[in-house]
Amino acid sequence: MQPLIRNIKDFPAGEVARLISADDDPFLTLAYSVIQPGGTSSHHIHEWEHEVYIIEGSGTLVADGKEYPVKAGDAMFIPPMVDHVTRNDGDSPIHRIEINPISAASGNARPGGSEPGAGTPPVIRNHADLNDETGHTMLGGRDGCPNYLMLYNGYMQPGAVSHPETGGHNHTWDHTVFILEGTGTIVVSGTEYTVTAGDAVRVPPGEHHQWKNETDAPMLRVTFNDIVSEGHG
Repeated sequence: MQPLIRNIKDFPAGEVARLISADDDPFLTLAYSVIQPGGTSSHHIHEWEHEVYIIEGSGTLVADGKEYPVKAGDAMFIPPMVDHVTRNDGDSPIHRIEINPISAASGNARPGGSEPGAGTPPVIRNHADLNDETGHTMLGGRDGCPNYLMLYNGYMQPGAVSHPETGGHNHTWDHTVFILEGTGTIVVSGTEYTVTAGDAVRVPPGEHHQWKNETDAPMLRVTFNDIVSEGHG
């Protein structure tokens, strides 16, 4: 199977870019959105969790009435049944990506303030906080994430190749990747595909794949994997 590759520029400016939707038969959905200064995300409460990565900007996450500052490079895990909204009280737009489980596609989000929240605090972790203990894992099972890991891959330098000793790898879960910066190549079952900043990439389960950077600038990406992959590298 071919990978799915979609860029934020494929969608009208100012609208939510649903880069991976339920129509794609994925394991998760991925959307890109921008919150302008003075604006907010949707204020709601629902049974599923959010995982969000802040690409640019800063603001405030309000979860069950408590305020948490958020900034570029932050990963946020918002647990189920938490009343939440992200407020842009900064001077520049907030650019962010958000993943949701497929169950979210059925809707049933209710307006914020319509019912009590569970009171479970969010987890907020910046990529600068990663260390030998966390590895590349921004969010995972230890944080209460029930479905997906969020991995910060770090800069892939020019000339770098993933899994050079085996020419790539494959596994039973799919990868969902967002390219934050740069341009690179993903080889899926022998076919090369160019990917660039703003691309969402879904590699189906079982497909042999390898990343390469054949440009003269680093490539940076965030990866979302099924929670069953935790500990498999």
